[in-house]
Amino acid sequence: MPNPSVPYPESAPLTPAAGVVRLFAADAGAHDAAFEGWRLALDGLFDVSRPRDGGDPFRGGIVAHDFGQAVVTDTHAGGQRFRRDGRTIARGGLDHFLVQLYRQGGFDGEAEGRDMAVRPGDVCLFDLSRTMQTDAGRFRNVTLLLPRTLLAPLVDTPDDLHGLVLDGSSGPGRILAAHLQSLVAQGALIDPAEAGPVLEGTAGLIAGCFRRAMALAGPTDGEAAQVVRHGVRDAVLGAMHRFIDANLTSPELTPEALMQRFHISRPTLYRLFESSGGVVAHIRARRLRRCFAAITDPAQAHRRLSDIAYDWGFTDDTAFARAFRRSFGLSPRDARRAALKARAAGQPDGGGGGQPLPGSDPGLQRLIRQLRTA
Repeated sequence: MPNPSVPYPESAPLTPAAGVVRLFAADAGAHDAAFEGWRLALDGLFDVSRPRDGGDPFRGGIVAHDFGQAVVTDTHAGGQRFRRDGRTIARGGLDHFLVQLYRQGGFDGEAEGRDMAVRPGDVCLFDLSRTMQTDAGRFRNVTLLLPRTLLAPLVDTPDDLHGLVLDGSSGPGRILAAHLQSLVAQGALIDPAEAGPVLEGTAGLIAGCFRRAMALAGPTDGEAAQVVRHGVRDAVLGAMHRFIDANLTSPELTPEALMQRFHISRPTLYRLFESSGGVVAHIRARRLRRCFAAITDPAQAHRRLSDIAYDWGFTDDTAFARAFRRSFGLSPRDARRAALKARAAGQPDGGGGGQPLPGSDPGLQRLIRQLRTA
């Protein structure tokens, strides 16, 4: 739970500066209606629910800055559960990383099996193509939605980013926290059309600050630990990940092929991929993710599901559907249906109890739709 010594800013509502492009606000007036408006505003980004014993009226606010390919928000809200499962991912259509600084409050949760605990001052990172769930108390945070194409090429193993937490008392944590706060403070001065260099620099800073956290998240026993200690594990594993991703359509992509190409033993190979459930499981998961992206892509809506599965190495339709459901929580057909329905509906802006402040645009959903096509 959040640190009780950090006060919740009830007396300091979010006030938009000139040039802030999006704002959502829900006051404590109508409990159910206010939270419903909040839920609709975040639809496609998170599925949210209130604690069963939460009796306090709901309060929440989002000030959002448009950075063209990215969005930065200053958010405060009452306690709730945030969740992304297969349906949320299909509905949202976002291929982004989410970086959050918790200025007040925090959460406990998990990101595909990686336990997380975030406290005031900490910075965390999520891969929005993957599942997660957090239980947050009252909080205030800064959130950056950054395209995968900007951050993934800067790290050797982008898969290792999901669920990482930077301690707010560490040097990298303090540096990244200060930068995220500056994006909010000066966001109104940034022209979205000219934000590219700022985002590139931000992506580089994120990659640098999380580099040590990524190394510490890897295996640390046996022969693989020797690889870590000699400072080459990340380079080797990064090269393996790139080789795997470049050869996912090949039936020759096997553990034996990796051992031969990278001159490592079978025990080392298995230990290096231990956190992914093994090298075979990693390859299957990468193929399933490519299938998910293709199935939920409107440009490929005309293609047969079995053809997409075959392209990525699945030759048995029944086995593919079973693996897909086990990984994403819904069938391939339901994933396509959810994605097409979301795009056809246009994801209308949230309403209900969430009311925009005078002179502001409440269309956080419109900004999220923009990110899908950026």
